[in-house]
Amino acid sequence: MRPYSLSEEQRKDFASLYVLEYMINRPKAFDIFLNENDSDLEPVLMWLMVKECVAIENDDKYVPTSKGRRCLEKFMARFADFLTMFDVFCAVDLTAGEFAFTEYHNYDDPSAWRSHLQDERWEDLRIAVADYKGMNPIEVVFMSFIAENRFGRDGNAWQFDLLLGTVWDEILEICDTALHAADLGYDDEDGAVSGDAVIEDVIAQGVEVMLDLLAQEQEIEIPLEHSPHAPETGEIQYVEKVACSPHSAPHYESYRDPRHVSPVWRTAWFE
Repeated sequence: MRPYSLSEEQRKDFASLYVLEYMINRPKAFDIFLNENDSDLEPVLMWLMVKECVAIENDDKYVPTSKGRRCLEKFMARFADFLTMFDVFCAVDLTAGEFAFTEYHNYDDPSAWRSHLQDERWEDLRIAVADYKGMNPIEVVFMSFIAENRFGRDGNAWQFDLLLGTVWDEILEICDTALHAADLGYDDEDGAVSGDAVIEDVIAQGVEVMLDLLAQEQEIEIPLEHSPHAPETGEIQYVEKVACSPHSAPHYESYRDPRHVSPVWRTAWFE
């Protein structure tokens, strides 16, 4: 049996947030009579209707509501937190005690930076960090897939993959096979070093790396999957776009506590 699992309701929640962001930030209104591949979004749109995050306008369009925007605000606050404070743990050299992100500003070419991150010496410890903090690793992987455009709205049949595709099995497989704190313990000449001690040291060093990067930047560039544009023609009224904005410096400094979890991760999306 898998250590991690994802219920149908949880899958709908994740998929709904993805579609909600699309509807609000593109913006995009779906026809009530869904065409072709969009028909695979019907369970998601029905779920958003139940949550009162979308409504039917003029008897022909699904449109986001103000409640839907508030739900997306919660998710985007977490997403900004993830991009800023968790990506630093995606590439850690446990032997040398080094982080790939210490060299972030040495790369002007995005492809060269991606190649740097793929060096075999790096270990991805984002799951270990999230699990140690008592967070949901599945949500962390879901966010990483969004950041990497793994769902791909420009691809064929992304609508099917969003809810029923094998992408969810891949997310669970990543969680199941990722390193966790218990895997990081070792023995040296002074005796046993616990996995908890290792992950706390990794967190402490990683936070300092990211705080140093933040200090060097006036603004944090948040990679979004698409650029917003003007609403589609017609009389449909859209709620205001939700930006993915970084938090203030004191918010990030709180992460010096290895067990710290921001309040943005403790609120339910659809309340």
